[in-house]
Amino acid sequence: MKRSTFAWLLLAALLWPAGCRTLPPAPPPAAVISSEELLALLQARQEQVQSFQAKGRITFLSPQQNYSGTALLTGRLPASLKVDVLDFLGRTILSFATDGTEVNVLSPGENKLFQGPATPGNLAAFIPPTVSLPQTLRLLVGALPLSPGPPQNFDYEAATGRYRLEWRQGGALTERLWVSAQGLYPVQEEWYGGAPEPRFTAELANFGALAPDLPEKITLKTSAPKKEMRLVYRELKLNPPLTPADLTLASPAGVVQVPLGR
Repeated sequence: MKRSTFAWLLLAALLWPAGCRTLPPAPPPAAVISSEELLALLQARQEQVQSFQAKGRITFLSPQQNYSGTALLTGRLPASLKVDVLDFLGRTILSFATDGTEVNVLSPGENKLFQGPATPGNLAAFIPPTVSLPQTLRLLVGALPLSPGPPQNFDYEAATGRYRLEWRQGGALTERLWVSAQGLYPVQEEWYGGAPEPRFTAELANFGALAPDLPEKITLKTSAPKKEMRLVYRELKLNPPLTPADLTLASPAGVVQVPLGR
């Protein structure tokens, strides 16, 4: 038998052993839905989220500094958030807590506790200034859209298999949201707030991997200032019972308290 014939027969045996293999199942059909139905579904999911607890890998990227570590997050919508960022040895390098009125930031390395009103500048210890605190809480659990009321534009993009929704105010674009037709989950967000360019963008992925209807991966980007936050959850609990202590930051003994301005 010629070597080329033998090689062909060997390849055929590998590809078609004992008969033809069945083809992989076809993907489920894309959901066909109206803008009213889609908005009602997204809003119903939002209403189910009251609080959350999570643990994951967080990465901060900026022209000035990059960092990656473990993050412990506890949140209660609309405006209470506590975050502990740990190094690879499990030591706390930054703790952040706010109730929407006051913000506390603990820096163990400096032995300082910074306290002040929850202004965008003070919240910037964890939240980019162009993203509000309520928006951050909702992005962390994929509770989109951020705009109230129905969208002014609604289209289906066949090439990407996504629905595109747009909200406008006074003719200016406020929000653009893409929802995957597979599962009907919000996967990409652009927030303009009336500005000519997005104030921030977000991408969300792997909904339902850890908790029903919640994302596993979130990427948040801002252009002014230029920052990027990547968050990959490892654990995620929806609506856990929380006490006030779960959302507040205790002042360690001997720490230096530093007041923050506005």
